[in-house]
Amino acid sequence: MSEPAQSDMPRVSRFQQHPSHLEQSRRRIATRFPRPAEAIQADSPDEIRQLLDLVQETRTTAEAIHLAKHLPIRTVHLIFPALALPDAAEMPAKTIDRLLIILRERACPSLYPKAWVLWQQHFPNPLLSKALTVLCGILQIKQAGSKPPVHARLPLITTLVEIHGQSTSRRLVAHLAQRESSLKAILALYAINPDWAFGRSVLAETFWAGTSSLFAEAINHLEPIFLAASTENRARIMRHFLELEGLSDTVQQDAHVVFYRACGEPGSSSPVWQILNSRERKAFSSWGNKARIGSHCLEHPEKAHFYLRYADQIRRVEAWDEQTLLIYFDSFVIADDNRYPDQALLYFSSEPNPHPGGLANPDHTLSPASPAIAHRRMESAIQQSDLTGIIQLLFDPEAIKQAGVLLNFALQSKKGRRPFFGKTPFSVNN
Repeated sequence: MSEPAQSDMPRVSRFQQHPSHLEQSRRRIATRFPRPAEAIQADSPDEIRQLLDLVQETRTTAEAIHLAKHLPIRTVHLIFPALALPDAAEMPAKTIDRLLIILRERACPSLYPKAWVLWQQHFPNPLLSKALTVLCGILQIKQAGSKPPVHARLPLITTLVEIHGQSTSRRLVAHLAQRESSLKAILALYAINPDWAFGRSVLAETFWAGTSSLFAEAINHLEPIFLAASTENRARIMRHFLELEGLSDTVQQDAHVVFYRACGEPGSSSPVWQILNSRERKAFSSWGNKARIGSHCLEHPEKAHFYLRYADQIRRVEAWDEQTLLIYFDSFVIADDNRYPDQALLYFSSEPNPHPGGLANPDHTLSPASPAIAHRRMESAIQQSDLTGIIQLLFDPEAIKQAGVLLNFALQSKKGRRPFFGKTPFSVNN
């Protein structure tokens, strides 16, 4: 291989010696043209306190108006940061009123970006909501009266929804549902940050009250919202999810995975399962069964499709070993081993027995789905209407139809008594 040209080497060397040039340039640009969140971080607490001192010195409305007209624009931009202070709620009502007077006198489009960021970050904050409503109201009047507008029209949040209290997010989601609007488009157009308090509230409202389309749009945000939710709200989200219709298989799968990671399966220690009713718990159990069957039959989708036709009748699914799955129904068990993909064994017992079909294999030397186990042919079982013992199911294109007939018969049969399912039927301890 030829060596690189000498003229190329100094260029690579310079880049390696100064890897932070791009970052330094970004910082210089951010200093001169900061984003609203960056500008907020750069606000000096001392300057904010100086503004409040000036406001508190005014004795009348006229003095406050006079002050407003003479304040530099940099100081005016500190009104919303002042209202966002941790102790702002303890400020005298007169101080709040004077700040709002100054805001009315100096309202301009350049105040909106920082105000909007602070409102989202501190949502729901009554003082910021009141001030932002005042600002948006004045800006809307100014924009409507300017032909052509002096400033580009801003997508003010108040043109979309009224802002007051925790219910703002609920009204917004209801508005989107009514108009069939795109959640992603609205988040982008109005610069709603899903990582800030208001964005999280909108997403939470979407997951426990939104339409199917809104839920699907927000699915990538489900996990952080769900993990941060209380037990009651987790149950609320899961219950709403079950009520939605038309969700794609992908969205349903993603949602189930989030619920499973956070809460485990029905019957686990998570308190959310105590809140959900039996029908709802059964629905989530059914998904777990389907997921295990789908994973087990990944290389044999036709077999997975066959089993999942009976998903509503499956009680539970357990792994016998890495290759073998036990699929429990009310009166029989199917043992399926990936090492024998063209067949499975059905165990049906007319008497309660810890080993359906009488199989005793405590040392696990033989898979319960092994064709070496003595079994009956399914044609014989169908012809004789006899489901006792161990019956082989075959899955070639022709035989799979007979397997379906056999399972339908087994599910409809009332002859056999329910076998013992208190433990895994082939476990060492049975």
